[in-house]
Amino acid sequence: TGTATTPGATASVVISEFRTRGPSGGNDEFVEIYNNSDSPADISGWKLMGSSNTAPTGARATVPANVVLPRRTHYLFVNTAAGGYSGAVPGNASYTTGIADNGGVALTRADNSIVDQGGVTTVNTGYREGTAIATQLTTNVDRGYERKPGGLSATLQDTDDNASDFQVTTPSTPQNLVLTASPASVNFGSVAPGDSRTITVSIRN
Repeated sequence: TGTATTPGATASVVISEFRTRGPSGGNDEFVEIYNNSDSPADISGWKLMGSSNTAPTGARATVPANVVLPRRTHYLFVNTAAGGYSGAVPGNASYTTGIADNGGVALTRADNSIVDQGGVTTVNTGYREGTAIATQLTTNVDRGYERKPGGLSATLQDTDDNASDFQVTTPSTPQNLVLTASPASVNFGSVAPGDSRTITVSIRN
């Protein structure tokens, strides 16, 4: 017995933490997103976009098909280029073109409409909301930009102002709590009113 839902109908997904540089250098990057709601979000085909300080933008990674982000869970993009992501938490998706220390990141739907964005203070950062984050990550230290209040908080702040919503945290704390199900759905076929069908499904953690 179950209750039907439309993934993403009332979900709110945000960029929850990112860094443009880490202990291994400029490619030691990640971007973490979070379903900041109690509804599942179908993020199939969504894109991670990046920009430099002169505002050229481009796709860094695309979420594969059939990815539903459950309520209050994370999805992690990591840079796997040389000298890339050094964190212990594995990424869900990877990219190889870095993001400038004084640039920005955005999460978009498949049609390129922006879901959320964050940027560092420069004149022409391609992505930001409101006032950009003031601090640039210019040294090879394990730190990042984390959405307040941070940590394991179930509800994250989203006022559409990067300077107010993000704080610099040391060390960075990338999270990856997304669940992957295969197959993504089961088909009971055509069922007439009053009839019943049975399918056995095994679920493993």
